[in-house]
Formats: sequence, structure tokens, C-alpha cells
Amino acid sequence: MFPQEAWNFRVLGHDPSAAWGRGSLVEIVAGHAYVGGVGGRDPGVFEGFTVHDVRDPRHPHKVFEFKAPPGIHMHKLRHAGENILYVNADRLPGEAGRVARPGFFIFDISHPAQPRQIGFFDMPGSGPHRFGVDLDRKLALLPNDAEGWNRRVIWTLDIRDPIRPEVVGIWGLPWQKMEGGAPGNDPVPADTVCTLHGPPIIRGNRMFAAFWGGGVAVIDCSDLARMQLVGHVSWSPPFVGATHTACPIGDRPYLVVTDEARARQVYRDSQFMWVLDIRDETRPVPVSTWFPERDKYAGRGGRFGAHNIIERITASGPWANIVFLTYFNAGLRAIDVSDPLRPVEVGHFVPASTSAQSIVQSNDVGTDAEGRIYLIDRNGGGMHILEYTG
Repeated sequence: MFPQEAWNFRVLGHDPSAAWGRGSLVEIVAGHAYVGGVGGRDPGVFEGFTVHDVRDPRHPHKVFEFKAPPGIHMHKLRHAGENILYVNADRLPGEAGRVARPGFFIFDISHPAQPRQIGFFDMPGSGPHRFGVDLDRKLALLPNDAEGWNRRVIWTLDIRDPIRPEVVGIWGLPWQKMEGGAPGNDPVPADTVCTLHGPPIIRGNRMFAAFWGGGVAVIDCSDLARMQLVGHVSWSPPFVGATHTACPIGDRPYLVVTDEARARQVYRDSQFMWVLDIRDETRPVPVSTWFPERDKYAGRGGRFGAHNIIERITASGPWANIVFLTYFNAGLRAIDVSDPLRPVEVGHFVPASTSAQSIVQSNDVGTDAEGRIYLIDRNGGGMHILEYTG
């Protein structure tokens, strides 16, 4: 067991019941945290999502839970505006998900503690994994299979009416195009496979997307129905792959990119955070990497490596140039990328491991309008509510 580590973070509250202890994405709307669950085989752990009243962050408590239908991995959710929540329906692998209905659920959350399903958007193949919603542009961006494409590609949906989303365009890397064949069902792709992971992120007329084993793409999205590849870079091989998120640093010509640590093997020299220089958009160039002390964490068990970030990095304001990065058994890390060539850690929070939860697996992170940070564990730890004090 290891004690809690906290530098420039303060714990406000903790709710171990979030997502039955094993969570993924978190969204905070109207004083309530919605937490998608990764599921599992242990008793009392389910696919689906839970809702928590966090209006008093020192006393968060569960007020609702929704359990997924059989065969569905239901762990990613996004606020889609107008009191609407989208929750993915991603088929479980193999026979378990054979007859499941892929797509996403549409919930009315006008009563935040009592979500009510009001619709479902059907999609082919495996169904969407980590998707994004751009509330400013009224768009949903989903990684999903599509006819004529090999593996998951970008589905762009107009959600000006979030109850009735409309497909604007479907786009993938040119080499994902294929002739004939129906969309497949591959919800757990190998680390080296070229498949959109997401979520794609838009800045101006550019979209940035991570394609797992297929690298990072800079895309001209001036016309969402006819997007064009501008630049691309891939480092798999020699690195392992599993490229997860690509996010611009404010209006600066740099991207922060994470490769997701996987469960099958711990890599000391792969699956970390990168910074890319995109001053020449046609030739993105990795210029630095960051990871915590490998000798300290790599042997603790579970996944060691990067996962996701708060998917908005500003170039001004109190969090200017700070990346909030989940690093599984190394907890949450705050990284200053003011100098993109030399990222510097400026804070961290690693929950204590206990006899009940021997391995910390900090999985995802979100924030609310007040600047509180919500850290989600996927191995029994639930949700910590934090304040960054750096």
C-alpha cells in the first residue's frame, strides 16, 4: 500500500460510489456529476453511469444510476446542450455484444438527478467509443465504423437540435478507405491498428484527431462535409501506439498528445505525453515528451502510463499552458508546457492505495465552471474532487 501524494492539489471531497467505483468520463452539469462506468466482473459493478450531487463538493453523494442493457459498454458521456446528455452504446467484444444495439442514448437531464431517456441514435459496427461534443459549434464528433472505411473514422453530427442529430460528414485517413464490405465490430483494437480514438478537437478551421496506432492528423475542416488531410505524423513503430488524444495549446502552434497505457504490458519507454510542433501543419513534428518517475511507479501494478487530459488547454488565464493529465497508477499530474521543448511538472495528486484498493488507476479527469477538478479511478476508487492550488 502507498500513501496519498499531493503537491499543489487539495482534496475537497471523495465519493467512492461513482460509477460503482470504476469510472471513465465525467461531465458536470448544474451541480451534478455524471460518471460513465467501465464495468467489470466483480459483484456490484455494472456498465452504465451514475449521477452525483456535487453542489457541496465536500459532501458529494450518488442520487441516480442507470445500468446498461446487456452487451453494451456504456462508459462515455457528454453534455450536448439544452439539458441533453449523450451516452455511448459501444458493443462488448465477441459473443457478449453480438446482438447489442450500437449508437448513443439521448437523455433529458432538465431534472439533473433524474435523467430520462428520450431517444437513441443508431450507428453501425461497434458503436462509438470516446466521442466529443463541441457546444460552441453545436457539433458531436464520434469515432465509429462506417461503410467503405476500415475501422473507426470521424462522424460529424449537427446537434443544433440535440434530440434529432443529423450526420454532416464521415471522414477518415485516406488509407482507411476500402472497397465494399460491411462495417466491422472491433471494440478492442490492437495498439498498432489505425482507428480513430478521439475525441477530435476543432480550433478555427482545423480539426486534430488521434488514430490509435495510426498517429495524429491535422485536418482542414472548413467544409465539414468534405474535410481534407493537411498533415500527419505517426510514431508507431517504433513506439507502441495507442494514441489517444490530440489537443491544441490555446492558439499556439503546438499540440499535446497522449498515448494510452494499456493493460497487457507495462512499457517504461512508451505510451506517455508528447508535445508536437505544428508551425508547418503539413509536417507535424514531436519536440518533447513527459512522464513521471518510472522507477517510482512502473512496478506498482496496474497500468503505468498516460491516458487523458482536460480537453481544453488555454494560453491565458489562471490555468495557462497547464495540462491536467491522468497517468493511471501515477495519479493526476499537472504539467506546464509554457516552454513546449521542456515540459515541467507543477503539481500532482495520487490517491492513497488501500487494502480495499491496492492499485490506483486514475483514468479520467474533468472540471466544472468553478474550476474544481474531478478525478475518476477505474479500479475501485470512484471520484475525488480536487482544487488546484499551484
